This record gives sequence, structure tokens and C-alpha cells, in this order.
Amino acid sequence: MQRREFIKRTSVGATALAAKEMWEHFTPSETLANVRGGGLDIEEAVEMIELGKVKNVMPEIRSEITNNPRAVFLIETHVSARPDSRGFFEEARPQMEETGKEIAKSIFVKGSKKGGSTLIKPNFTHCPDDVWSPISGVITSPDFIAGFVESLREMGNTNTVVSERGGTTPNHRGTGIYSVLDKKDIPLIEASYANFKYYRKDELNWHKVPDPVVWKNIPTYRPVGDKDNLFINMPKLKNHNLGLTTLSIKNLQGAVPLGYGQYCWSWESIPFLAKKEDNINFKRDFATDYQERVEAAFLKHRAAGFKYWDYEQSYPKYEAKGGWEAFKKIKDDNKAVGEFMKGIPRLMWDEQWCQRALDSHSALPQSLNIIEGVIGRDGSGFNTGTDQLCNIVIVGLSRPEVDTVGSYVMGQNAKELYYTRIAKERGMGEDDPEKIDIFWIKNDEVVPVKRLAEIKQYKLGVNIHTWSETGERLFW
Repeated sequence: MQRREFIKRTSVGATALAAKEMWEHFTPSETLANVRGGGLDIEEAVEMIELGKVKNVMPEIRSEITNNPRAVFLIETHVSARPDSRGFFEEARPQMEETGKEIAKSIFVKGSKKGGSTLIKPNFTHCPDDVWSPISGVITSPDFIAGFVESLREMGNTNTVVSERGGTTPNHRGTGIYSVLDKKDIPLIEASYANFKYYRKDELNWHKVPDPVVWKNIPTYRPVGDKDNLFINMPKLKNHNLGLTTLSIKNLQGAVPLGYGQYCWSWESIPFLAKKEDNINFKRDFATDYQERVEAAFLKHRAAGFKYWDYEQSYPKYEAKGGWEAFKKIKDDNKAVGEFMKGIPRLMWDEQWCQRALDSHSALPQSLNIIEGVIGRDGSGFNTGTDQLCNIVIVGLSRPEVDTVGSYVMGQNAKELYYTRIAKERGMGEDDPEKIDIFWIKNDEVVPVKRLAEIKQYKLGVNIHTWSETGERLFW
């Protein structure tokens, strides 16, 4: 929904005047703090959400799901389409909207509790312009979301917003996100500000990590974490060159503000990137000994025989320079660290990313996780890769179990994937699909999956650590 349209539709009289005066009161630096696009900033969205609570009726997740919080539920879809000249299933778009409607009806029933809000967090990541399309497997289908929201509204859940911190205004225009959501009057929160210092305190919720490895306190932008908010985590069925299978756990990154949400920061760099002048408090929010913790975990997992571990063979180069004993003497000197790290690419990169992602999984509020796998994608997670018609939606309350089953559908072995294996090690969930209760939702009936062979697998391989088409496409 366009910003000015939001002000016209949700504010009357003094409220409208106040909104106008508030906007005009912003200084130029504040106005430019956001990536200003066709959506709302957080403050505007929160105001709209508060106004929308009066008439809202919260939907209820069907009891079979809430009564089985560790189970995973599969819904087959029936989209039929052929790839176009770019490899996209463009003719599937109307079917995607209808599929979204049916999926929402399969998961929710009309509730009775008034008030509150619903936030849908898709994967609207950065898209190189050669894969700009609303139907591309790089992003959660906006058509699917539009249909999904329409069914929620029919249940009285009118206070629903979509949000994303990833991507940019050109991306959202080029992929058609604005045009799809605007057509249905679905508000989009664009939470990517130019710097963390531009986020206002009342736009954020903070979450304490119960047993941290890398960081101790994690912010999310509102309404994620509001007590009366239903958080729907809606990733895409696809790969990523660092996250490997980028499903519900990785999709949480887009709920964390810029400045804290870059989980791909390198092992040596966090203390220098977490700048005080940007209002990022390293001592408060990160474990000051995180580097030692990450290294100890890395060595443990190397000894356990993790596949493709230390892909660039950087750790022996680090050891040749003296390892931790040498590094700790210069770790607080940015220039000296830069010299030390020359020729040591991506040191313990996978380990640190996994531990940061799992720290955030343990701290952030529970979500209903819905993997949009109607169209899946292999490759790097960006422009390297191909789309495949997979016709599956994967649902559950436990992110590790949902990602384990999602990875199985992709043809990957979750018992070998880094983040699912470490999640089990940290006691967060199961990485063996044989040990997970899996159900079909068919014709509004819930029936158990009796054997894994019932579930069709696809060949969605990952280009590890590269965007290049020449990179090896790996299966674990």
C-alpha cells in the first residue's frame, strides 16, 4: 500500500493532520534514513496496526497443528505450467494466487478473539535484475501471499501486514511485489533503514538469547515480538550459497534490523562492524569471547567429519600464521587484523553463520512456518540457479523440524547439513526426517505419512560459497 494512501485510509481529522505534521517535522537525514519505496516504514505501520486492531479478528491455527508443535504438515498443490524463455513459470501466476487462498483455508479456521495483528514475513531478498519476476524462485511468490491474505480477510483477520528487511526499492519494483500487494491493498513494511541508529526505540523489540554462542541480545522490528502479534514465517523452498537450504531458520534474518541482521559478517570483523556511533552495543549484545567459542565449535565439527567443512581450506593457513595464540594479540587492532587475514578467505564462515542463525532461532518468538515450495530453486539463492515446479507447501510450528523435512524434499540430507545438524546438537530440534511426525493435509483431513517414500524428492543442489554458474552444485 502506498504511504500516502495509508494516511488517507487509516487517519481522519486530527490523526491525519498529526501524521502530516509528523512527516513534515522529519529532518532531511531522517527522511533519507529509510530505503523509501512503495511501502511503509515501521513507525507508520505500527500506527496503522494499532488503528486496525478495533475491527480485527485473529485467525486460529487448526488444532492438529497446535496440538503437535514438533510435527510437520505437508500440503500438495496442483499448479500446472511450463517454463518461459527465462525459465520462469509465468503462466502459473493466477494459479499461485488461488493456491495461496486454499493453503490459508487448510491451515486456519475463523477465530473469535478480537484485536491483535498478523505479520507475514516472506523471503523478499535481493534479486539481481536478470531474475526480476514475481514468479521467480528467488522470492516467496507475492501472488501466493495475496491469495493467502485474501482468505485471512474472509475470516475477519483484516489487520495483516507483510514485512521485509532484505531487498531494495528497485528490487521490489522490478519483481512486481509492489504491484501485486498494492492491487490487494496489502501493506508492506520496508524495514531496511540506512543505518541502525535510524531505528527508533519504539520501533524495536529486544530478545535475550538463552544460551548464546555469538550474540546475547537480538532486536526485531515491530510488530515481530509484540504480544498480540501472530508471526507467520513464510520462506521459499530454495538454496543459498551460505545458508545451504534457506528455509524458516534463515528467513528470520529478515526480521532483524540492518546493523544486526547481517549474519554473514566474517569471524574477525564483528567487533569492528558493531560501531558505537551506529548505536550497536558490542559488549552488551555480543559474547565478547565469541571468537573462541566459534573456533572451539568449528574444531569439534571438523573432527566429526562435517562434509565440505572449511571449503576453502582456510584454517590451515590460519594455523600457519600462529592461529589463536597469534591472533588474540592483535584482535582489537583493525589494521593488524586486516594484515593477518590476508590470504585467509571465509575463515570458519559456515560455523559462525550457523551459530548466529541458531542463536536467533532460540531467542525470537515462535512462528507458524510455511515454506512456499510450489516453485523451488537450486543454485546460489540469487541469480545462479534454475526454478523447478515442486508443488508442495510445508507447515509447522518448530523451525528445525520444518527445515529438516523441507531439506529432505529438496533432495538434501538434513543429518549432514550444517545448521540442522548443529540445531540437533544444541537440543533445538530433530534433523532426521525418519524421527519426525509428518502428516498430509488432504481435502481438509489430516493423515499421517506412513513412510518417507510417500514424499517426492527433488534435486535442488547448492552452489556453496559462490554465485558462479561454474560452481559445483552440491548435495549433502
